[in-house]
Amino acid sequence: MTLITADTHYLVVGLGATGLSCVRYLVAQGKLCSVIDSRQAPPGLDTLRAEFPQIEVTLGGFDAQVMSQVDVLVMSPGVPLSTPAVQAALAKGVRLSSDIELFCQAHQGRTVLITGSNAKSTVTSWLADIARRSGTSYVVGGNLGQPALTLLEEPVELAILELSSFQLELVGPLRADVATVLNVSEDHQDRYPSFAAYQQTKQRIYFGCRHAVFNRDDALTSPLLPTGVIQTSFGLGKPDLNQFGVQEYEGEAWLTCGHERWMRAGEVALPGRHNRSNALAVMALAQAIGLDREAILSSLRAFKGLPHRCEPVGSIRGVLYVNDSKGTNVGATLAAVEGLGGDHPRRLMLLLGGQGKGADFSSLSEPVARFCKSSWVFGQDQAQIAAALDTGERSSGVHCVDTLEQALSGAEAEAIAGDIVLLSPACASFDQFKDFQHRGDVFRSWVEARL
Repeated sequence: MTLITADTHYLVVGLGATGLSCVRYLVAQGKLCSVIDSRQAPPGLDTLRAEFPQIEVTLGGFDAQVMSQVDVLVMSPGVPLSTPAVQAALAKGVRLSSDIELFCQAHQGRTVLITGSNAKSTVTSWLADIARRSGTSYVVGGNLGQPALTLLEEPVELAILELSSFQLELVGPLRADVATVLNVSEDHQDRYPSFAAYQQTKQRIYFGCRHAVFNRDDALTSPLLPTGVIQTSFGLGKPDLNQFGVQEYEGEAWLTCGHERWMRAGEVALPGRHNRSNALAVMALAQAIGLDREAILSSLRAFKGLPHRCEPVGSIRGVLYVNDSKGTNVGATLAAVEGLGGDHPRRLMLLLGGQGKGADFSSLSEPVARFCKSSWVFGQDQAQIAAALDTGERSSGVHCVDTLEQALSGAEAEAIAGDIVLLSPACASFDQFKDFQHRGDVFRSWVEARL
């Protein structure tokens, strides 16, 4: 970890909400800091100048000379480490840090760190709901909600942080009490030189942790750690002793820890096979950090999930519309299709498309053919996606349109009672929308206008 010393000069790289939180924290610690941003008018600039008129700000580009003359770069996760000015500074011996690393140095309570290609926001929020029900004082942040350093304002017993791969690039051993990689699937291949590099970045969350929780159903989540670290697994199959999984008793599926039955799988509030896996992850994390078992069970039965994550929006003439706009990569869409399709085979009508981020969509072909009645592909990379889905025998089930609204209209005309129209794009949204929330809101508004 990067240690804060009296004479260290910090350069906050990238402003915005996270950068501003870093400046406030460092100034409160009495540290010398300055700011650099590639934009001429980054978010938070007026606030920074009003609060800290003495702080030097460099705008309009990343100047290698400026970045090489400080001791520590406090990086925004939006700035790739491959940026030439960053590499030049590293070659001069400048160290890296981030708001996550600074937070973990300062936080005095227990820490749970959560990452994964998909479901990390759901699992993070679900664990926070259990902490609330157990009476534990906690904060939630990182890649979800508030910037991490703003969470230090009040001492709490537990910090629950969701971390992206971009954030994990910037940290040394974080020494979490509990850390997990929920799953790993292809994502951000426009940022990483290979899938292996992306997977290795996710593994950084385990460095220095006391207790690692991993997914038995995804070998890429298995921690590459020395002996002596406590390890707990979860998975949809029968578990070993003290591990979490699913077992059949008298024809009924139960969520279990080893052979101990915790609750019937059908009692979990969130539907779908993928959410059964998420529930097991939450159980393992909550037990590892010492949260109350009754609070765990209560939350599993009551937690309704987050907006834009397999969110039921409404039914029109017996057709259910589900908003999974947060499905911004292939793995997320696979989870949604398999999770919902397992209960409703060949009743799904999948809406997907946007900016593919260099992903390979071929792994969608077989599950879509098995579970989906039709697919409606829209947006920038529609041709590439449609080609991956069109296996020949089901070419009539793949439709290309320009916009989400056209996809919705096409699906509506084809759907009959009992079908499910699922928006799970497998892509980023920035070709046609502000962000995934905006895309989901457009979907919701279209449905609600017809209810």
